[in-house]
Amino acid sequence: MNKSITNEEIIKDIVIQVLVKNKSAKTIYDTLNKFLPNYDVLDISVYSKFDNEDYVFKSELEVIDYFISKQNIAQRFYWTKNENNLDNVMVGVNLTEDNMMVISLTIDGTLKKEAKYYSELQQFLNSEIGVISYFNPAEYKDGKDFIEKYSK
Repeated sequence: MNKSITNEEIIKDIVIQVLVKNKSAKTIYDTLNKFLPNYDVLDISVYSKFDNEDYVFKSELEVIDYFISKQNIAQRFYWTKNENNLDNVMVGVNLTEDNMMVISLTIDGTLKKEAKYYSELQQFLNSEIGVISYFNPAEYKDGKDFIEKYSK
C-alpha cells in the first residue's frame, strides 16, 4: 500500500479478513444482515453435494447448512448486492479444512472506512485475528495457518 494515499482517497478492493474458530450458519447470516442487509442470495445452482453431484439444493440455507455440517472440507461463498451499496461491500466466507471460517468484507473506501470496517468486523465476530490486504485476499492454507500468520 502506498503510504502517500490520503485519508480521503477512495481505495478499490480493500479486503478485510477475520478468523472465526467455530463455523456457524448463524454467524454467517448475522454478518450478512449487519454488513450487507438485503444481500443478493447465492446462486445455489453452482453447488453440489460431495456424495451426490446430481442433488439439487432447494435453498441458500440448505447449501450453507450442508457445508457447515461437513467436517474437514473447504468451501467458499460470496455475497453482494447491486443496489444501495455505497461502499460496494461484498461479504465472503471461507470454510477451512480444519473446521474454522474466515469471514471477509471487500469494500471500496478510504483509509478511515477501512479502519472502521476492520474494527467493527473484529468486534462483531469477537476475534482479534485478522488482516487487511488490497485487491487479493491474504493467503493461508487453513485456519491454523491464518492464526500463525495474522495473530497480533
